[in-house]
Amino acid sequence: MVDTTKFQNVFGHLPTVRVFCPGRVNLIGEHIDYHGYGVLPMATEDGTEILAAPNGQSIIRIANVDHQYLEHTVPLPSDWSGASPPKWYDYVLCGWKGIMEKLNSDQIGFDLLVEVFRFREELADLCAIAEHYVGTQGGGMDQAAEVLAVDGGALRIDFSPLRSRVVTLPPLAAFTVLHCGDTLNKAATSQYNERVVEGRLAGKLLLKNSGTLAKPHSWRLKHVQEALGKSLEEMLQLCEDLPNETSREELENLLSKEVVDECLSPNTQHLTSFKLRPRARHVYSEALRVDKFEEACKAGELLEMGKLMYASHESCGKDYECSCKAMDKLVVECREAGAIGARLTGAGWGGCAVALVDSSHPTDLGEKLNTLLLWLPNFIRL
Repeated sequence: MVDTTKFQNVFGHLPTVRVFCPGRVNLIGEHIDYHGYGVLPMATEDGTEILAAPNGQSIIRIANVDHQYLEHTVPLPSDWSGASPPKWYDYVLCGWKGIMEKLNSDQIGFDLLVEVFRFREELADLCAIAEHYVGTQGGGMDQAAEVLAVDGGALRIDFSPLRSRVVTLPPLAAFTVLHCGDTLNKAATSQYNERVVEGRLAGKLLLKNSGTLAKPHSWRLKHVQEALGKSLEEMLQLCEDLPNETSREELENLLSKEVVDECLSPNTQHLTSFKLRPRARHVYSEALRVDKFEEACKAGELLEMGKLMYASHESCGKDYECSCKAMDKLVVECREAGAIGARLTGAGWGGCAVALVDSSHPTDLGEKLNTLLLWLPNFIRL
């Protein structure tokens, strides 16, 4: 818990609001939320805490306890409309911008502003929309997991519309979070949005190849599946007819230049080639793994849960290419140290892995590797 005197030392007055946002670990369902598919994350006791208060001035002041993140001041009125690549304080401002647009509110000075919503689903939706101001076309998994999480279990979160249900994890399931040593700011590069674009293009081509006149709700791969009336297994078969890699020119000939341009985001306009088959194959196979993982949780089948986690990581690495050498090495080390399952968690290209272990059979995972967090069904400890 942040000491209020730290706030007073920075701003000269005491805070009037304290807010805590838990962290989250996605157990399975990577890079499929923005394609419309459900995910299965859990919240952690670690998270972000915010102290806030109005300041009676025509400025926004944003500071951080960690001094490597410099204080930032925004004069009001402000026409801030996003940043790419973002600085750390832009993540605060994108939330502020989302709230301002939601409430159509006047701009007032504050040292941090927090709006409390009665319906948590609405808040999660708003947070996901606001993230687009820093250039990330995410699907809402992070925000939903942080806002909707409950004690003692994971969440199955589905989208369009946003809904969730608690998934009780097996009593012997313990999850360890480990860092691979590499990091990537997903909003500072185009890699994340490239995958969004490749999914849209794959969806367009799947519809064209099918000869259907159906018009999906959007070009997300889930809505394409719904428009075609196919199962996930059948969609995986259709993916084999997609080109493995194709040029922009070839896609413009197949779909039209207007359609391709429509799919591109501002920071992907430079792309000249796209990988469609492996990207779509990952999305549909990962969506299937989420369903199977939930079933394995209900049945208490730890070995099946682990098998699905390893398969998920392989798909992330080979088909979605969102892993890295350090992460692949860490997952191998988890397996060798006795983990039942392990996979990258989060955007990838570095960051953390999550490993599943049997709490009744101690392993040397924590001794051999850099464990950040240990999660058991009833508690978390560092």
